[in-house]
Amino acid sequence: MNKLLLLVIILLSMIGCKKDPQKTILKTPLAQQNQSISNSQKTNVENNKSFVISCGSGCAMTYTAENILQNDANSIKVKFKVEMYTEEQLSDTYYETYFFSYNKNKEIEKISIEGKNENVLSNLMPDAQDSFREFAAEIIRNKNFDHSQKEANNALNNKKYNICALPFDFDNYYSTCNENEGECQSRYPSYQYSEYKSILESYGIKDAPSSFFLLPKINNFQPIILAYTDSDIEGYYLKVVEKNKLISSLQIAKFDEQTVEDFLITKDFEVELYTRKDATEKRILKKKYKIQKDGFIR
Repeated sequence: MNKLLLLVIILLSMIGCKKDPQKTILKTPLAQQNQSISNSQKTNVENNKSFVISCGSGCAMTYTAENILQNDANSIKVKFKVEMYTEEQLSDTYYETYFFSYNKNKEIEKISIEGKNENVLSNLMPDAQDSFREFAAEIIRNKNFDHSQKEANNALNNKKYNICALPFDFDNYYSTCNENEGECQSRYPSYQYSEYKSILESYGIKDAPSSFFLLPKINNFQPIILAYTDSDIEGYYLKVVEKNKLISSLQIAKFDEQTVEDFLITKDFEVELYTRKDATEKRILKKKYKIQKDGFIR
């Protein structure tokens, strides 16, 4: 009798301890849930910081973003570490800086390499273009982008940007910048359009030069030299602007296979245009102008 009672007690205990596996719910603490979400988001961002494009048979290039900065109201500056692989073996490593330019709808319009005005979206193969476009879309989603023109309208600030002191002698500029890069930047500071186009846009200049130079103001007028050096025929234009209005414009230099035409802008804002057949000849004064107090070049 005692044995039978003991057996019944054991069976009842086993039934009471049995769990329904279909009703077993494992809850993760809220802190761990948040941590999992955070780690997942972090992983996605990190994965999107690099991409691979093909560079031919057995060749691939990995672009890894090492630095991402908002350049101005409409562009992002990205420094890439580029690793080239040939037959799955690392063959070269170098660095490139790109500027990603967007429209007001946060859509990519142009991607250019620092120092060049070419749009890589027009030069790369379709698959490579898609990779750059996807990367551009990802970084714009992760940036708090301000598309207001307030920053662009206040971009030109003599305390922030370097101004070329007058006189500006192109002959001296050319020789200085060919011989000493440091002295060139100190004496003739220039700005790449792809990086500082907001300055020109703030003055209503829609031109897209390779680079430009800011000269000292005359009254409220800002003289700017636009340099076009990406083609076989190089040219330089002097434009005088005020806010969003172009006051006057003059071509001041041209270089082709037949002639060399350059310029000198004096401390008094006189513009002297010179000509010669080649760089070995002495310059001949061709014409003289002056930037007037009303901003016109006459």
